[in-house]
Amino acid sequence: MKQIKLFLILSMATLLTWACTNDKEPLPDTTDCTNVLSIAATSQVDSNCGQSDGGFTVAVTGGSGNYTYQIASSASQSSPVFENLEAGVYTVIATDTDLGCTAEIELQVRNQDGVNATLATTESDCNVPGGTIQVTAADGVQPYEYKVDDGAFQASSNFSDLAPGAYAITVRDANGCEVELQAQVGSTVVFAEIRNIVQTNCAVSGCHNGNISPDFRNDANILGRASRIQARTSSRTMPPATSGRSLSNEEIANIVCWVNDGASGN
Repeated sequence: MKQIKLFLILSMATLLTWACTNDKEPLPDTTDCTNVLSIAATSQVDSNCGQSDGGFTVAVTGGSGNYTYQIASSASQSSPVFENLEAGVYTVIATDTDLGCTAEIELQVRNQDGVNATLATTESDCNVPGGTIQVTAADGVQPYEYKVDDGAFQASSNFSDLAPGAYAITVRDANGCEVELQAQVGSTVVFAEIRNIVQTNCAVSGCHNGNISPDFRNDANILGRASRIQARTSSRTMPPATSGRSLSNEEIANIVCWVNDGASGN
């Protein structure tokens, strides 16, 4: 009798080997950070061309009152004052250290004696690069020259056929004064496409359809595990090979684009 029971247990385990692995459920986040913090610039200082002598000061309201500040991925600081900055656009992030809530603002340090610029972008398909960046330059001495990343300078202020992603745009005037701006070309992928990919391939019988955690029939579980889904689909471990299902390169690229765009539920 024990042998029969053992056989049944092993047989059931074999049938379930194709299923997606069980991901550990995270602890629920009970903090609602919607509109908790507000951030604004209280002063801004222009820089001299080629010098790191500009800056700005920000003020934050709301939350607990205990904040840290940082520029993009730079180290955080307790002071809301940022100094020794060259001309360019900076994203400042304020974090409530007690609640974990954040707020951000984009601020520009301008050249006071040289060229300044603004950018406009259009989105791109994830698999067929078609995004654009349009640069509008002002001040300084014309004519202006433009380049993207480490490319050569060109006379045209337009860049086309760009894939989704981040780009560094440099503008130079006739006196050699430069300003560098960061551009983000978004993708055209929407959450409905991602939901369809995930639910068609893994929210199925024996997988993440309620009997294996997380339940990918629930949009919140897809959104909450965006990075994990990207990592596993890119490594082709989701869905598992034993399931008989697989994702195309185009589907994987769409997931990557969606996560890079912020994994919104749009």
